[in-house]
Amino acid sequence: MKLGRGSCNGTFGELVQGIMKERPFLITLPIRSLRSEARFVPDTNVSRIRVVNSKMKAKKAGESLLQLFGIRGGGYLEIHSNIPTGKGMASSSADIVASLRAIADSYSIPLTNEMISMIAAKVEPTDGVMYEEVVVYEYIHGQLIASFGTLPPFILVGIDLGGMIKTIEFNEVPKVYSQDDQQQLIKAFDLVSKGFKEQNITYIGEAATLSARVNQKILPKPVFPLLVQLADRYQGGIVVAHSGTVAGILLDGNLPNSELVVSHLIREMSLAYKGVPLNLFHYESKK
Repeated sequence: MKLGRGSCNGTFGELVQGIMKERPFLITLPIRSLRSEARFVPDTNVSRIRVVNSKMKAKKAGESLLQLFGIRGGGYLEIHSNIPTGKGMASSSADIVASLRAIADSYSIPLTNEMISMIAAKVEPTDGVMYEEVVVYEYIHGQLIASFGTLPPFILVGIDLGGMIKTIEFNEVPKVYSQDDQQQLIKAFDLVSKGFKEQNITYIGEAATLSARVNQKILPKPVFPLLVQLADRYQGGIVVAHSGTVAGILLDGNLPNSELVVSHLIREMSLAYKGVPLNLFHYESKK
């Protein structure tokens, strides 16, 4: 028993999300610079895990882990995160994963991603962030479907016009996908597969755009028409949080004059919503 530490990255929405053969799935878009860091101090004198009130999901997951391994006792769980909440960036999932890893580290529990998935899915629909690579994930029951590996070099410029989405409540509402929607999602899946095989971010961006269009019928983004114009101008794809508020443009990380393009995108988004409170995001993968 020792001081335990664990961490987990967040996401910027998903590359693709929907149903395929009546099975809900998503394809993750991990962002390394978005992180939840957990620290667990075990204490044999208490019977529960103590956390600040906003981290009750992590507390519930942690106590499930201790119960699973028959460990009596508790401790203090401290979580620090730079992931915005209620935006579809996997803040809760990242907190849960980081906390489970910290507690497992403290008690030397042989924790696997499959175990994390099982525990996390009992708390809420989970984002697949226990896997560092891009994965296809069944988010309701927490099951890995496939792994694609690491994304080709990319640049992401995003925008959030505000608001919050509660994951549990959102997923309790049935989602209706037409036959055409489902065909678009299959096409998107195939494009992502092709993009990874050829290490071509353009195909992956096309897939994300297809999925984002389908999602406009479910959780429309007011900024979507603007993103369509900007993405076409700079040969990018549109990425959205399918159960959140953020949206953005995915670009090739090897794009010439990338700094100028990013500057132009941020300026265009700012001017389009001048006077409106908004958050802008800019992420780049390491080349």
